[in-house]
Amino acid sequence: MYVLGAGILARGIAVRGPRGVVFANLDFRVEPGSLTVVAGPSGSGRTSLLLVLSGRLRTITGELDVDGLPLPRKARMVRKLIRPARIRPGCELEERHRVREAITERRLISGTNKASVELGLELVGLDVDRSLLIGELPPEERLLLAVGLAAAPAPAGIVVDDVEAGLTQSGRARVWAALHEVSRIGMTVIASSTDRPAGDVDVVRLPAGRSYDPTAEIPLPEKVGR
Repeated sequence: MYVLGAGILARGIAVRGPRGVVFANLDFRVEPGSLTVVAGPSGSGRTSLLLVLSGRLRTITGELDVDGLPLPRKARMVRKLIRPARIRPGCELEERHRVREAITERRLISGTNKASVELGLELVGLDVDRSLLIGELPPEERLLLAVGLAAAPAPAGIVVDDVEAGLTQSGRARVWAALHEVSRIGMTVIASSTDRPAGDVDVVRLPAGRSYDPTAEIPLPEKVGR
């Protein structure tokens, strides 16, 4: 499986929520096929940014381009390119469903065939008893199942919220390794986390904390080395 990932360019974007502006003056660039981590404390707007980048939340200012498609005008097309694996709250696997039921549901929604689902699960290194309830799986395997199913139809990119929430150190390492594998096939992966992970990843930090200069060069996300 090889995927042509989506590139993203943001200049001075801002989002407003029920309690006011969530973040503002945010500039960054995401390279196609990269693993980019949106890092920041609780309430900094990590989930909101993932919703924006997947065409599910409108910005109030700035310019945003996903794979050549301007948002919010082309949001419907972007939603087909960037699939959510998990966005909290509202987009998570139902814990009362069995694994096989979740697979069937995602296949129907995305139009994915059985072979593609198997490739997606193999990509993230997941092999579980499909008669189990989602809620019976360890937290990292619930997340890996969601990632594998989101990757199965080979979208240009996926977004994954709260990667490290509720995971042990070994569980975190396993999930980050799987996300690296997804990006290695060319798929753009954007994941949110309170802390930046170890390893070579791109990082978009929230809050941005700087003014928007329309003449400035757009920076690449910060590289975090080992």
